[in-house]
Amino acid sequence: MANISISAILYAVLGGAVPTFLWLWFWLSKDDHPEPGMVLTLAFIGGALSVVALLPLRPYVEGLPLDPQQVIVLYAALEEISKFVVVALISFGARTLVESTDYTIYLVTGALGFSALENTFYLISPILQSEPLQSIVVTGNLRFFGATVLHTISVAIVGVLLGLAWRAGFIGKAIAALFGIALGTGLHSVFNYFIMQNTRQGTITAIATVWFIAVIVILIFDRLRAMHQVIVHQEYQL
Repeated sequence: MANISISAILYAVLGGAVPTFLWLWFWLSKDDHPEPGMVLTLAFIGGALSVVALLPLRPYVEGLPLDPQQVIVLYAALEEISKFVVVALISFGARTLVESTDYTIYLVTGALGFSALENTFYLISPILQSEPLQSIVVTGNLRFFGATVLHTISVAIVGVLLGLAWRAGFIGKAIAALFGIALGTGLHSVFNYFIMQNTRQGTITAIATVWFIAVIVILIFDRLRAMHQVIVHQEYQL
């Protein structure tokens, strides 16, 4: 049994965590000035640990006198807040935030750590139960193209808004962060609502919605990066 458990954990990690590095590579390749490897690693690990921190809260949330839709929103908010707070505590410092795009890079890194561990948890059960390989592959693909993108984009929204508020003071950045978390929570809630319908149409709608938002956020991020380069060039000339 021990060997089976170890094997299940290994396969779950490979199927749940390794694919997230493809998304991590995609975002880090957009960083014109790479961030410190140690800080990125800590952000990734911190994001993963926030999954564990949220586990004890699930029974309390589900036990509240709320309707299912309210529970969806509340838990989505807890996830978005936890991802932001953990990464902010680890990575948001004067020596690490040197570009307007750095907020997004660090937040996305933490979100991918969160997604890596969450995906692993989702894959352990079907692997332990010896479900058909096709079923396990489908679950992994849905997580890769659905939930992983969701977790990434929901925090990227916050990062982009903070980047746009790069020149603002603390209050301006706080407002940008709160607004971003609210938008991320809304997207997260909509995604979960359609996924929990447990229908093909609901799944397609959820994934299509998050990918549509993802394209928009990536385009805005690229525009933010270009704007930062122009500003730096102008300041250098002065």
